[in-house]
Amino acid sequence: MTEAIRNNSLTVREIAEFLHVSVVSEGVEHELDLTVDGVDFIERASASQLAFIGCQKNVSRIAATAAQVIIAPRSVADSLSSYSGKVFLLVDEAETAFLQIAERLVPPRVPAAIGVSDLAVVAATARIGANSNIHPFARIGEDVRIGEGCEIHSGVVIGDGCVIGDNVRIDPNAVIYANSILGSGITINASTVVGAEGFGYRTVNGRHERLPHVGNVIIHDDVEIGACTTIDRAKVGSTVIGTGTRIDNLVMIAHNCQIGKHNILVGQSGLAGSCSTGQYVVCAGQAGIADHVHLGDGAIVGAKAGVHKDLPGGKAYLGSPAGTAAEHAKEVMSLKRLPELRSTVKSLQKQIEQLQQQVAALLGGSECSDETQCSEQQKTAA
Repeated sequence: MTEAIRNNSLTVREIAEFLHVSVVSEGVEHELDLTVDGVDFIERASASQLAFIGCQKNVSRIAATAAQVIIAPRSVADSLSSYSGKVFLLVDEAETAFLQIAERLVPPRVPAAIGVSDLAVVAATARIGANSNIHPFARIGEDVRIGEGCEIHSGVVIGDGCVIGDNVRIDPNAVIYANSILGSGITINASTVVGAEGFGYRTVNGRHERLPHVGNVIIHDDVEIGACTTIDRAKVGSTVIGTGTRIDNLVMIAHNCQIGKHNILVGQSGLAGSCSTGQYVVCAGQAGIADHVHLGDGAIVGAKAGVHKDLPGGKAYLGSPAGTAAEHAKEVMSLKRLPELRSTVKSLQKQIEQLQQQVAALLGGSECSDETQCSEQQKTAA
């Protein structure tokens, strides 16, 4: 099969010099001259590809790999001597070093400087900054301002009145609705929608009537947004995404949310209307946040958690309704014991019944077993 990715090649010597690390090998001649021309995970790497192991528990995977050149943490150096025919580059953080070399071996394709394509639809009142590329079939609305060094790909629609900063990349088929404001250094992946009308209705005479959404979306600098994510515009005011935030694919952010700085929102997480977050908040996959809830600085909401009330920062939360990780662990352990507890309760019920019967038998000859019998005995005695 023809190789679809254009790779560079590097020698072990070049990699070692770039990483400023030493090389360790067992039974390999001229190890510094070995060449790699690609990267892959250690299970799948070929002899010409660079691989890595991240920790002691992964050392055993070396035995099955075809890779000859492997980046490994210094902490496992004593475990590598038994693997002959391999060349190891010892570093502090193996994955980080591996990805640094991966970028050199598999560099991104540099887009051609096309300027404003004749096949793009650009309003006469739009202003495009220097060194920005507007690809074929993009549509730029009235009074749009786009900064310098931007990359607006095919199929992108930028609505009237939008303001976009410098060095912004918007991938194919993304839609930026009217009056949205984007800072600089932002990446928006394909088919994401920014500024769509929010989900707000009121019931009038048996019909659901849409509430107007006259606000906009503001995305601050250095934000990255994955594919097929939606960020709704505000009813009034602005839906805001804070500086440095990272948003995965398939994330839903509803109208009037106020997302803090440097948050991480993982795929399929959803935030209902008017949610707010502090700094460095994490919402894991499929976490659901109810409307008007606030997550404090550093809060971590685990996968599939359901949040129905404000959560203080600096803690991890799990479950639905979400509680602290410690509370959730106790609940899970209790649930696992339910079959055992059920059996115990049944056994105790039987014991209680037996005791009741024994007590009734003991009291039967000397005391009244119930009020009716006792009353009849009292009448007879009288």
